[in-house]
Amino acid sequence: MTSGTVLPPVLAPDLSEALRSRLSPGAALQEDRVVRVAEVPDVVATVRLAGRHGVGLAVRGPGRSCGGGRRLLVDTAALAQVSVSPAGWARVGAGVRWRDLAGRAAGHSLTPLTGASAAERVADTVTGGGVGPLARTYGLAGDRVRAVELVTGDGALRRVTAVDEPELFWGVRGGGAALGVVTAVELDLLAAGPRYGGQLRWAASDAARVLDAWRAWSATLPAQAGTSFLLSRPGQGECGVAVRFAWAGDTDDGVGVLDGLLRPLAGTARPLDSEIAPRGPAGLATREQETGTGSSLLLDRLTDAAAGALLGTVQGTWPRTVELRLLGGALAWVPEQPSAVCHRGARLAVRVVGGTGAEDRAATRACAEELAAVLGDALGGRAPAHGFDAVPDVLARTPTAAVRDRLAALAATADPHRVLEGALPGDRRGR
Repeated sequence: MTSGTVLPPVLAPDLSEALRSRLSPGAALQEDRVVRVAEVPDVVATVRLAGRHGVGLAVRGPGRSCGGGRRLLVDTAALAQVSVSPAGWARVGAGVRWRDLAGRAAGHSLTPLTGASAAERVADTVTGGGVGPLARTYGLAGDRVRAVELVTGDGALRRVTAVDEPELFWGVRGGGAALGVVTAVELDLLAAGPRYGGQLRWAASDAARVLDAWRAWSATLPAQAGTSFLLSRPGQGECGVAVRFAWAGDTDDGVGVLDGLLRPLAGTARPLDSEIAPRGPAGLATREQETGTGSSLLLDRLTDAAAGALLGTVQGTWPRTVELRLLGGALAWVPEQPSAVCHRGARLAVRVVGGTGAEDRAATRACAEELAAVLGDALGGRAPAHGFDAVPDVLARTPTAAVRDRLAALAATADPHRVLEGALPGDRRGR
């Protein structure tokens, strides 16, 4: 959904009037459905009125659908305050994006551990998991969180920490948008330092050779390195082949990284170009937020047959992007404060993204199901996840039954009117 989308009216006149009378002067009710808040009390008023009038509610943004029927969208873009402490932590409003926080933190020689995209909102990353380009080195962005402030479905503004409301602190990090509307996040920062990354690109004819080399090469990488293999098929033209790479280890310069780590891969087939360069973590998170609808799979290994099937996903006429990502490293470590994120032990992730039309969505889902059939027991019993946009991240899309039940119990307590019902990961009712 884009800001220019025109939505049909869904609100009764009395609810529209109540919203307009309760919102602050800087807030607005747009298109009779979108509440553009200006301050936190606007969020509180909106959630309470939604519950009182039996109207569902969702957060406007990537991966947040308005669903059908009577549903309000809360636009938190104006909650864009950023405060960075020289002691090594930051407080950001729900509308702040990683690139904005990185810019402010740099003035203190600090940097955030971002999500997959620098354009992603910090709040979305936290509720969606947070697998960024340096996740193999430092873990999830959500594991760096000190506190989350949110308005739960009962209309209460809560400050959630590991000490105060530990169960909600567990759930909101990776549990999706079902537990409340986030208004602010506090998180620890890293010391700024040289990191290297970017991507190498090859001709379409080299796809099979590069994938074979990537499989062998990535298995040898230390935890300081992150990488993914990317295939993209545009509406017209040849398939694109790329390898993304991020390095957070010690090195004197970028040449050392290229020579020591990338030479085995680059020597397999001559790249068309290389964009590996010194970057901050926000610069490493170069992927733009995906606007299509995608499916994802988590796996423990990639067999030869599965590698062939992966290459076949970009054949034919359907435009799509397929990314095979290396997990492991710090992602598999048990964090000091557990969260709702599951499947930390998975070794690889596959993400298939197609267009937004009905036929595109069906083709993307069918593609992922075909891959799942070939992968078989390499999936470790994990089911494919369908229908998500940029967030939640790959590890949070298919929670285990135990985690889903625990999240549902939390949501039932924090949201007695079921204002946010249907937003739990794995629950498609609200999509």
